[in-house]
Amino acid sequence: MNAAVGLHCPGCRAGIGAADRFCEECGRELAITRAVLPDVAIDPDAVCADCGAADFDIDGYCSACGGLRVPPDRSEADLGAVQLITDRGLVHARNEDAVAAALLDDASGPITVVAVCDGVSTSEDPQLAARAGARGGVDAALSALAADRTTTDAVRAGLEAAFQAVRDVSTGPGHSPSCTYVAAVLRACGDGEFEITVANVGDSRAYWLCPDDAHGMPPSQRLTVDDSWAQALVDAGVMDETAAMQDPRAHALVRWLGADSEHKAADTRVSSVRVRGPGVLLLCSDGLWNYLSDAAGLAAVATATATHATEAARALVEYALAAGGGDNITVALVPVGMSWGRGGEQ
Repeated sequence: MNAAVGLHCPGCRAGIGAADRFCEECGRELAITRAVLPDVAIDPDAVCADCGAADFDIDGYCSACGGLRVPPDRSEADLGAVQLITDRGLVHARNEDAVAAALLDDASGPITVVAVCDGVSTSEDPQLAARAGARGGVDAALSALAADRTTTDAVRAGLEAAFQAVRDVSTGPGHSPSCTYVAAVLRACGDGEFEITVANVGDSRAYWLCPDDAHGMPPSQRLTVDDSWAQALVDAGVMDETAAMQDPRAHALVRWLGADSEHKAADTRVSSVRVRGPGVLLLCSDGLWNYLSDAAGLAAVATATATHATEAARALVEYALAAGGGDNITVALVPVGMSWGRGGEQ
């Protein structure tokens, strides 16, 4: 076996082959942990809300009446180095967001891969698009990293896979489930610094957040630029962001993932920034930033009072719910050098 430079099994530390998905020495899966939310696993005690039957197919549809099983209002996953939460909110009948994450071990520490997708509610089956995009993006980026490709290559591979995965959800002409997409890869690069590489399509966002008293590098800031009508107005110099967001077309997307989209992964900007903790990488859907878009404000909620990463992620979701909860809310939080509890410190 030719081991990829710097990659080791997280269990036994044996060298990992560039294309291996399992360790040849101990059999462990090379992704340390992974998760996709919302959790659509079928509860053996679940019954159909429409007809009362207790038999669902693998996709969650009732075998008796065809109704879709309603998942829990909130799903959470603690992967140690990343915290994931997605919540239905208070208004929508279902959660059309999705989030996926995975960890890969290498010589300098774990590499974190995260993607958040927000289903376009005006499309058919947006929840299927969001789940396909998030899962496809993370899996492809993870495979690229395991093959010793750069983080930029991995993010681009994830973009390509997410675009295709969402197109593949379409069942025919006129059926175009659609979603937004934001993804990030975070990996240590030595001397206490970390590199964050991000890409987005639509208006789901990535932020770097620092505590008020931290001397992090860089300071709290948004890492992505929206593909939206509001952003187009700002870019054209017609309005500032505050005024643009009051326009009734503010959230209209100019780029998205879907079978009806003419956009391409190759047209998507991929950017990188180096950071030094303490701080947190935040990926979120607009169900959060609709109510708090300022990076410093988000940092205050996520870092000022929380005692660990799970509490910080929940605080952001609860903020959006208290502010109205008018949309699905999804948060992925990756701490860097934060002195929190279990799994909270990189």
